[in-house]
Amino acid sequence: MRALPGISVLLTLLAVSPALSEEDRSGLVWLSGEEIRSSFAGKPLAGLYPSQRPWNEFIHVDGTTDYREGMNRWKGTWWIRSREFCFSYPPPGVGGCFRVTRISSNCYELYEFDSSSGSEDTPPTLANMWNGRMWEADKPTTCDARPTV
Repeated sequence: MRALPGISVLLTLLAVSPALSEEDRSGLVWLSGEEIRSSFAGKPLAGLYPSQRPWNEFIHVDGTTDYREGMNRWKGTWWIRSREFCFSYPPPGVGGCFRVTRISSNCYELYEFDSSSGSEDTPPTLANMWNGRMWEADKPTTCDARPTV
């Protein structure tokens, strides 16, 4: 009997990456609007998209932002809507709203609010479902650490 290619890839991934199946994310919660403001306003941030493409952004206290990705730079605005961290940039940057969870002392995951993962009452229990990871750029990242809630 021949195994389906997708099944064998998944089994190989789980065997090679036990962190995907062993990581306990049950205690993670979405940050409140006030926690988002106090954690990020006035700070330089750095991050990665799931593709591992890096970005940097300064979140100014006045509601403006300076985003950089490679050679691209967009000045935009940010605001908080309930528990969502929202951004708007001139085209082609556009923006969006994200829910944020802290997974270790200096590592946060962002989930697009309009996605199935971001609209749930709690963050996903499966690892690597995020739209972006970020940390305070002027401190060492702890994104390689497992969740410490």
